[in-house]
Amino acid sequence: MSTVKNLQQKISIITPCYNQEAYVAETLQSIFNQNYNNLQYIFVDGASTDNTLEIVNGYKEKIDVLISEPDEGQYPAVNKGMSLAEGEIMAWLNADDMYFPWTFSIVNEIFERFPDVHWITGLPSFINDKGQCIRMLNNPVGSPRDWIANGWFRFHLGGYLMQESMFWRKTLWEKAGGLNETLKLASDFDLWTRFAKQTELVTVSVPLAAFRMLPGRQRSSLQKDVYEREIDEICRKLKKPNTIWNYLASKGFIMRSLCRLVQIRRAPVISYSRNGCWTKRNIINTISKVSLPAMKVEYDINQHAE
Repeated sequence: MSTVKNLQQKISIITPCYNQEAYVAETLQSIFNQNYNNLQYIFVDGASTDNTLEIVNGYKEKIDVLISEPDEGQYPAVNKGMSLAEGEIMAWLNADDMYFPWTFSIVNEIFERFPDVHWITGLPSFINDKGQCIRMLNNPVGSPRDWIANGWFRFHLGGYLMQESMFWRKTLWEKAGGLNETLKLASDFDLWTRFAKQTELVTVSVPLAAFRMLPGRQRSSLQKDVYEREIDEICRKLKKPNTIWNYLASKGFIMRSLCRLVQIRRAPVISYSRNGCWTKRNIINTISKVSLPAMKVEYDINQHAE
């Protein structure tokens, strides 16, 4: 373990965007309110037709690279931004998601303290259209490397890995080769399988970012079938999960949740210890990101939702 030198490593953040006038200001504020001096911020707009650019131009002095031109979608925009990234640490944040005020400080300290860590994620968190935090998955479990590489972190198995909470070293991005632009919805899923062939994903026991849930208005919900077909295509070349587990986990919320609770695996987790520092350990734990009591509350609320 290295000694923390309190140096600010350069962090490059890319935001791909198209017609996000309702939320882009909150996204930008969540980045600039970090007060992180060694930041490179790259904003890649696909020639928005609403007021997005007018809003973004209000922050122009804080944006290192601002591109607005027609493109082929989110993943080409991210690749375009990443090709200009200079930071030792990289990530992308979509133009309706948000970082928490402590995010860059924690990310910097973890990558500085643990030179063997190349890829991290925080606790999954969710906001609504008002910017209210509406849910946080409260069990800081690790994500086994072989499961990610095999594509088992998908809806009915291990659950999705959350892109907005991911940070990685530039060297990992270069080894993996960036996003596959032939995929329209699941290129991040594909990227995680290739990242996992290079290194472990380390879970940090605090939230680092929030995903904005907009049911019926997001590609992830509007084109769910297309997304799952792309994942099927990616996984066709990978190792298949246990047949019985795959079958049972596909039988609805209760069976899916129970399957996750009984899957016990070892994976790395970073948490803040009582002696006042971030500590990394390989933890043996269930893969479920939700504890049993929290799972019951979620089930009861959704069962009786109007």
